[in-house]
Amino acid sequence: MQRILTLAFALVLAAGPALSAPKSAVDEARPTIAKANADWLPAMQAADAARVTEPYANDGVFVLPNGQAVVGKTAIEAMYRKSLSGGRKVVGGDIHQDGLREAAGGLILEWGHAGTTRLDAAGKRTTSAGPYMTAWKKGADGRWAIVRNLVF
Repeated sequence: MQRILTLAFALVLAAGPALSAPKSAVDEARPTIAKANADWLPAMQAADAARVTEPYANDGVFVLPNGQAVVGKTAIEAMYRKSLSGGRKVVGGDIHQDGLREAAGGLILEWGHAGTTRLDAAGKRTTSAGPYMTAWKKGADGRWAIVRNLVF
């Protein structure tokens, strides 16, 4: 009997990885999203438009509060480059993720609120903040990237 129990225990241990639940898309994407969110403010403060847009897919879309859509990573980077070189330095800010869910079509939806505080050449501070919703998708290269980013 002891031998049978030992053999059964060994089989359970060997099968352990196969018995564990598969990693969800959210769990798979979470490190990429966390890294992008953690790097967002430092990249904005460094006025590094390429670094700000690194998480975007080449065909990503950024939707501005007025509904205007900036289409393509190159155009989004140009938008950030212009915004970050306007003589106003980003001196603070934050990004708070309120939720992260898997959606149809292989998408991961992230939502929250974010904002920046800028200082112009005359020393005037302005703060801009509001909610956001970001759609992430895994590309053919296996990389999770932003396919849509909406700010309100």
